[in-house]
Amino acid sequence: MPGDCWAPGTLTLAPTGPGVLSGRTVAVKDIFAIAGHVSSFGHPRWRETHGPAERTAPVVSRLLAAGASVAGLAKLDQIAWSIIGNAGEGVAPLNPAYPGRFTCGSSSGSASAVACGLADIGIGTDTGGSVRAPAAACGLFGLRPTHGAIGADGVLPLAPPFDTVGILTRELPLLAQALEVLREGNGGTEPARRLVVPADVLDSVSPETADAVRVVAAAIAESAGCERAEERLGEIFSEEAVDLFARNQARHVWDALGSWLAENVDALAPDVAARARRAERLGARPESERAADERAWHAYTEATSARLPAGTVAVLPVLADLPPLRTATPDELQDFRTATFRFTVPASLTGRPELVVPVQHAANGKRLGVGLLGWRGGDAELLRLALAWSPHSRGAQHFTDSAPYKPG
Repeated sequence: MPGDCWAPGTLTLAPTGPGVLSGRTVAVKDIFAIAGHVSSFGHPRWRETHGPAERTAPVVSRLLAAGASVAGLAKLDQIAWSIIGNAGEGVAPLNPAYPGRFTCGSSSGSASAVACGLADIGIGTDTGGSVRAPAAACGLFGLRPTHGAIGADGVLPLAPPFDTVGILTRELPLLAQALEVLREGNGGTEPARRLVVPADVLDSVSPETADAVRVVAAAIAESAGCERAEERLGEIFSEEAVDLFARNQARHVWDALGSWLAENVDALAPDVAARARRAERLGARPESERAADERAWHAYTEATSARLPAGTVAVLPVLADLPPLRTATPDELQDFRTATFRFTVPASLTGRPELVVPVQHAANGKRLGVGLLGWRGGDAELLRLALAWSPHSRGAQHFTDSAPYKPG
């Protein structure tokens, strides 16, 4: 099937009413409950050990009520616990921007469906970057909203304190419409006044990625009339934060899925199985260690709030460079995973929203994603900034080395 993006047993759903999304199609990650359907969770063993859902997840019902139709249920990486895009069922979903590279994951199928033009909107989940990384890899707009801004009822859990429903589109105005349909409450009204670039971590990314971050920050600051600065934020975008996230996430994965994982770990892909076994070991450690990591998590959140208060947006890389090759070795994939989490983990640990905007180098055609990391409740302001920068955006913005962006 084109794109290799649809999960086994995929289905379509007609809209249940007219609305702002009438005529739009949606690819739904096969982790959302559909009445009468057994979600794949990216693994045949899950389907074998679970029955069909009794009711449809509210996220899907809201989309259908707003006029959208479901084009299909999309593949995902095994139990949504990968950021590569390679660990699900069958052939890995196609990345049309880079056919020889992965889409990134775990919302790999949703991203592929949108990037291939098989759906207008991709609905996925983001725990450690699983919407943001595919958006950057496939040249899409992608939003991880404030944690809890979109209800997760009827969504299979991985690590609930970090799990967030996210949105992928080719067009930014459509993403804003989908968010309006799905979010619970109106969010905050704090305006953005300052944009900061974490200059000290840009040495770890490709020169073009670093240049894209700076160009986007300058362009948005100019269009929005915001102050722009470069600061040292290495304590936020750090390997220590990645390790802290991994430990806390693993314990919550074991809380949510431990019984099933213990019985089925040998059926998992080697890398996912290794993470499951580590989660089991962490779950068996003294409660004092868990409490210490939770205190460190709280302290990290407080420290991030002090450096990036409400009204301040961090403009940062999403991936260090291009997504990994489909021929990459396990060691290369692990290096990619570690490097990517340095940029995606801050939003996950703090529950902050992050919007990914695609850019394309005007000379060499290289497609990259730039992240706008806001404050809790600042989702609409991130969209406002991006829309003001490019009000008619229907795809990646072009940039040249050390030159202002040009509309795509």
